[in-house]
Amino acid sequence: MRSFPFFIVTLALLLSACQLQKVERNDSLYIPRLGGNAAVIAETPVAELRQLQLISTNLVSALVQIPEMQVGTATLQVSRPKTAFGNTLVRALEDAGFGIQRVTADQGLHYVTYGKRFAETEAGPVTDFSISVGEIEVRREYDITDRGVFPASLLLVSGTRSIVDIDLNDNIFAEQGGTGDSFISGVGSDSIDAPSTDIDTVTVNDYDVTPVDKRTTQGNILSSARQQLYARDSANNPIDLEDYDQLRRTVLIFEDQNSVVMGRGNKQAIRLLARDYVDGDVFSIVACTDADGKNQESLIRGIRVEEEFVSHGISSEAVQIEPCIRVSYRHSSDDSPVAVSVVQYRSL
Repeated sequence: MRSFPFFIVTLALLLSACQLQKVERNDSLYIPRLGGNAAVIAETPVAELRQLQLISTNLVSALVQIPEMQVGTATLQVSRPKTAFGNTLVRALEDAGFGIQRVTADQGLHYVTYGKRFAETEAGPVTDFSISVGEIEVRREYDITDRGVFPASLLLVSGTRSIVDIDLNDNIFAEQGGTGDSFISGVGSDSIDAPSTDIDTVTVNDYDVTPVDKRTTQGNILSSARQQLYARDSANNPIDLEDYDQLRRTVLIFEDQNSVVMGRGNKQAIRLLARDYVDGDVFSIVACTDADGKNQESLIRGIRVEEEFVSHGISSEAVQIEPCIRVSYRHSSDDSPVAVSVVQYRSL
C-alpha cells in the first residue's frame, strides 16, 4: 500500500519530464551547404525559419522553370548571406541544382540579389519577398500570421516573357492548415503586354494541417519544378526518330529505384557521349521501365540525366525523354540497381 503513492509520484515526474522535453531543432535544413551564416540561423526561431523556407522554395521553384535560368547552364554568383531569409534562399538555390559561385561583391552575369520589404495595403500589412538574377526578377507578397505564412498576391515575374508555363505548387502552404481562409494562386507580370495566365484560389481549412515531418519536402518541390521545363520540351517538340540512324547505346546504372545520384561512372559516360556530339544529333533517354507504366522517381532520374547533357552545352531540344515502358519483371518493392538507357541518334 505504501508503494502506491510512490508509483504515482514517479509516474507524474516522468510525464512532466516528457512534457518539458523540447523537440531538437535541425538548423542544417536552413543553412547553405557552403558559405552559410550559422549564427543568424541559430538566433532565428524555428517557426520563422519554416516560413522563410516555404517562401524561398516558392520563389525558387518558379525561377527554375524560366528557360533563361535552366539548371545546368546557369551558374549563379552569390555573396555570403547575412540574414535568415538569405540563408534559406541560397539553400533553396543549391537544392534546386544551380551551380553556385561564391563571390565577395556583385560580380558576374548571374549575380543573385534578394530583398524583403514591409508594406501596408488595403488588406492590411504584407511582406514582399524577391529574388533577382540579372534582369530576371521573381517576387511575391506574403501574409505572415501566427498560423503560418500565406501568399497575398500573384507571383510576379519580370525580365522574361516565359511566364505562362510556370506551374506553382501553392498547395504546400495549405499543409500549415487554416480556418477557411483563401489566397490567390497564379503567375503574373508588371508588363502591360504580358501574356494572360490561369489564376486560381486556394482555400485552407483546419483539416489540411499536416504534421511537420510529413509535409512535402523542399527537395521534392524543387525537383518537380525542374521537371516542368524538360518534360514540356519533350512533350511539345517530339522528335521523330525514324529520320535518324542509331549511332550508339549506353546504359547508365543507378543504385536503386529511388536514387537520382549520377555517380562518377555515369557522369563519365555522359561526358564521352557529349564529346562525340555533333550538331543535329539526338539523345533518347528511357528512364522509366515499371510494371504500372508510370513512376515519378524514374521521371526525375530521366530529368537528371538530361540536365547532365545540358551541363555539357547540349541543348535540351536535342535530348528527349521517352514515355514509360511497361514491364512485368520489376516490382514496386524491388531495390536492385536501376538501368537508364541512352541512345545517340544521328540524322540520315
